[in-house]
Amino acid sequence: MIANVRQFPLAVPAAAPLPRVSAHVWGLVLAGAPHARGAALMRRAIDRAEHLVPNHRLVSVLCRQTARECAPALANVPEMTQIVQPIYRGSAAELFLPVLVIARRDPNAVIVAFSAEEGAGHDGRLLPCVQKAVRAVALRPDLAVLVGGRPRTGRAIDGWIEPGPPVEGLEDLAVRSIRRFVYEPAHRAPSAPALLSTAAIVARARTLIAMGRRWVPEVLETLEPLEAVADAPEAGLLCEAIYECMPYASLSREMLERGRDVAVLPVPEAMAESGYTELARLAS
Repeated sequence: MIANVRQFPLAVPAAAPLPRVSAHVWGLVLAGAPHARGAALMRRAIDRAEHLVPNHRLVSVLCRQTARECAPALANVPEMTQIVQPIYRGSAAELFLPVLVIARRDPNAVIVAFSAEEGAGHDGRLLPCVQKAVRAVALRPDLAVLVGGRPRTGRAIDGWIEPGPPVEGLEDLAVRSIRRFVYEPAHRAPSAPALLSTAAIVARARTLIAMGRRWVPEVLETLEPLEAVADAPEAGLLCEAIYECMPYASLSREMLERGRDVAVLPVPEAMAESGYTELARLAS
């Protein structure tokens, strides 16, 4: 697990932060379930994250199979921490494994989590919106903000987020509430303006943990023994034992869509053909 690849530092690094982000912003790149294009997708997601945070605050999370496949793509990313799960047990465990440890190191941490499986085209509009989402959670630390792109066409799409009214206090940043998530393919286009999830999530680490304790407590309880020993030699063996009994949990279906403290920030123009992959990934 952590000790088998590269340990988290024992303290928050003192290196000078890049001017584009706060010193407390951490980037996560989540590999998801094993995927045929895993290495290429992982590399693209890391490239995005490197535009926002310095490498010493960048963490990649993979399962053991994906780590082997992605090793060449990750070999030339200096200072990045790699966390290897023994097996993929859903998107909730994948997110909370690093978040719990980061929050222990940096109580004021803000998490920017990219999925390596997301399918939105990188056309220069996504990253500025992620930066806006970071500003949004600074103003509203109780919120988790998803970044969503609009479909390129008006045809029926395979899954979407239906946005609600603007979030009070965040109107200038165009952050909207979420009416509902739709996962299954539709035979016709949604009647209301739809957003396609890019699987980019921005939130304070403590906010995510509070949401996790409320909606997926079994995942948090299973991971908690790792918090204090993440840098110790025994972390790998403990992680093996923990993942043998880790419940499978979906980040989207079991947490994000159930909480009222989740919002969406639309990317101004079209970004993707289909959102089903991204929503299915969050729901896995």
